[in-house]
Amino acid sequence: MFNKLQEPKENDNIDCHLQQIGMGTLICRAARQTGDETTNEVSPTICFNCSAGKIFREVGCDAVLPKIRIYPYKGGVSFNVETLFCKIRRRETTLDFCGKCGLATAETTQKIISNARGLFKAHGFYSAYKDIEKAREAIRDGNFENAVTRSISCLESVMRICHEKLGNPLPSKKQVSDLWKSTRKLLLLDELDPSGATLNLMNALSGVVSHLGGLRNTLGDVHGKGIFPPDVSENIAELAINVASTLSTAVIRRFNQIKENLPNERS
Repeated sequence: MFNKLQEPKENDNIDCHLQQIGMGTLICRAARQTGDETTNEVSPTICFNCSAGKIFREVGCDAVLPKIRIYPYKGGVSFNVETLFCKIRRRETTLDFCGKCGLATAETTQKIISNARGLFKAHGFYSAYKDIEKAREAIRDGNFENAVTRSISCLESVMRICHEKLGNPLPSKKQVSDLWKSTRKLLLLDELDPSGATLNLMNALSGVVSHLGGLRNTLGDVHGKGIFPPDVSENIAELAINVASTLSTAVIRRFNQIKENLPNERS
């Protein structure tokens, strides 16, 4: 029996880890083809309704490997998800089970990461997008040291790209705290509120960024791993990715404000 398809609205998210762009169309890497009876071409409607896509968007997990068949017919297509296989648990799964899985990232974290990831993609912060994806995958796989490292790298990438897009040189010192200090000045963050009420907040954020750098040096794997790696909890890994994502989002939104007011805009 084929799925009854719900049409997505214009702004509905249809992202999926199994999508790739073909010649003017979307291709599903999980689609199984049998002669002329099936196809690997998909539509936004199929991606919106597919269980694997829903797990990716709602649970924030890309460990699911489905077997899908897409049947074209005159006037449209139908699709059938034959199985959903979890490569972490190494057994079949369902959307409902994945939503309750103990390996799933917290719902609030999923939303923060999803929003940041969409912002990176929309505004061309591609290296930051890759960093946050690696951090998300590291949390999913229980590699919490790498999640800490990649989270701070994401924030660094955002600040570096802001400097490059605005044609400003990077600070001579490469510490994340120095990069934040330069970004704070570049984006006029102290002028967000003319009353000066946010100045204390900006000073506090400088401390947060500095401590994030210290966290990476102590608990991350940026300097490699010894025989006895640090014991990093999932809570710390999630805190790192949440803080880095939130700060990155604020920096990009301020960057866009500054960029719009430039007489000769740089891309």
